[in-house]
Amino acid sequence: MVYTLPLRTLGEVTVVDESDPHYTARINEEIELTDGSRIRANVFFPRTGGPRWPVLMSSSPYGKDVPLIGVPGMERRAAVIPPDQQCKHTRFEAPAPSWWCAKGYVLVYHDHRGSGQSPGFLAPFSKQHYDDYAEIVTWAADQPWSTGKVGLTGISYLALNQWFVAERQPRGLACILPWEGMVDLYRDAVRHGGITSTQLNTFWYERGVVPLQYGNSRDASRGGPNTLEGSLPENQLSENREDFPNLVRHNEFIDDDLYQRSEGTDLSRINVPLLSAGNWGGIALHLRGNILGWMRAGSKHKYLRIHTGTHDAPFYHSPGIDLQLSFFDCWLKDDDYGGWKTGGQAPVSFAVRKGNPGIAAVEGEKSFKFRDEQEWPLARTVYQKMYLTSDKRLSKEPHLREGLLSYASLHGESILFRSAPAEEEYEICGHPSVMLCMSLANHPRDAPAEIDVYLALRKFDVDGKEVFYTSSLGTAQAATYGWIRASHRTLSRRPYPEIDVELPWPTLSHRREDLKPVRTGEIYELLTELWPTSLVVGKGETIALEVAPTDVAGSAPYTTHDPEYRSEERYGGDNNINFGSQFNNYIVLPIV
Repeated sequence: MVYTLPLRTLGEVTVVDESDPHYTARINEEIELTDGSRIRANVFFPRTGGPRWPVLMSSSPYGKDVPLIGVPGMERRAAVIPPDQQCKHTRFEAPAPSWWCAKGYVLVYHDHRGSGQSPGFLAPFSKQHYDDYAEIVTWAADQPWSTGKVGLTGISYLALNQWFVAERQPRGLACILPWEGMVDLYRDAVRHGGITSTQLNTFWYERGVVPLQYGNSRDASRGGPNTLEGSLPENQLSENREDFPNLVRHNEFIDDDLYQRSEGTDLSRINVPLLSAGNWGGIALHLRGNILGWMRAGSKHKYLRIHTGTHDAPFYHSPGIDLQLSFFDCWLKDDDYGGWKTGGQAPVSFAVRKGNPGIAAVEGEKSFKFRDEQEWPLARTVYQKMYLTSDKRLSKEPHLREGLLSYASLHGESILFRSAPAEEEYEICGHPSVMLCMSLANHPRDAPAEIDVYLALRKFDVDGKEVFYTSSLGTAQAATYGWIRASHRTLSRRPYPEIDVELPWPTLSHRREDLKPVRTGEIYELLTELWPTSLVVGKGETIALEVAPTDVAGSAPYTTHDPEYRSEERYGGDNNINFGSQFNNYIVLPIV
């Protein structure tokens, strides 16, 4: 059962806040859904214009009442917000009311069911949440202060839910702008290559979402108010929420119930204009989804933009904020000064990562110039194989020499395969992939066996120093990463039915029926994708493929430290890369 505190009369909790000169806020505006549930939102109205305005909407489980500015623990996030977007109601990964209301938009930001001030059962990434959101879109379109046009915006969770709301085609929805928002919960976020990202799931859920659960007095520790009706005891709070980390741990296959929330989605049903904004540094969360979501969407007007830098700064700074404004002005106000309807905007545009500007250097990142393209993947891509050799090189010629490279399967040293210095500059842009011929040795033959492989593509300058890129978290990162669990080695040639051509990179199936056992001494061909990337390799520079038994440097917090999940009993022994005329080990590079 769902435990709910006695609710006050509908509308009684709503208060008006006029403390900011740019907007009037209605705090805890109550929206009654068709099933009788209540969702509580904060609605921000411009002080000028009207009486009707277009609506920008966001939703998350992060707490509509938790401030971003001036709250302990949020200093790093707040530091990236420009002064003109800092206000009392600026929220984590959400648009700033002071900026957008001054531009003639109403903002609606609601707590989804079971979080913050909205009663109910807390189930992140759930169909219930997406259904609620779609209904609230139509509610906003029907309000007397609305023009009837609603756009969706926000970063991360506030972005990923937009795909699923748009797929439902609610009346009033005019456009979406998913800014760094994944689509495929399984492949994009929680089980890379079939390997669960336990550290991320636990950190995100226990320190982020659960403290903001409806009826939880710990809300106040994050800067927000306690639940209006009071607090529920811990045993009832536990029954009012999913244990998401354990659901991920015990739902290993993509056709398990947990992942059907996104697996069954038909993104070809998205028919409104969309601007998908990804981040080359968003490896292991969001980037893959921004690209594949754009490819899968059925919209006539759809645009893909891929920037660099940290997760949130580009959303609030120029040119990112200017791009958003021109997009929404076009589709919500019919003011197309940005050329979205007339061909002035390329379907695809992205930052080309050439040079080495440093890590989390806002000005340095601007040295990466944007280039417009007409499609993705790029039609002129040449997929070039570079072969791994037993003497740890990347070679353009197949490697026929017999050999074996080994490492301890849980705690061994990774192996780095390096190329010769580039004779001339070239560009890697797109989706690399890797083939490895792997076997397991020194493992008890009667014990369950498994091989997990962790991959990284790295670049080194002419002096042999690694060139690091800025991750979305502001940390040092390799060019890209990849993962594969050997028992999940079956490929799916049509993982996304909306894409009517075969993808030029492999995608693992991850279905229960496709599970293949791993046995000691047998050699398996493991073919898997690396996440999409962009990098220019200059003359004299080198690249390297790292093959590792565990999380590689720069991949935190998307890590898999879980002794129960990756036990010595299952993983003990040695992982071997097998070389010879009958074994092909290679990386496929998308060269443009």
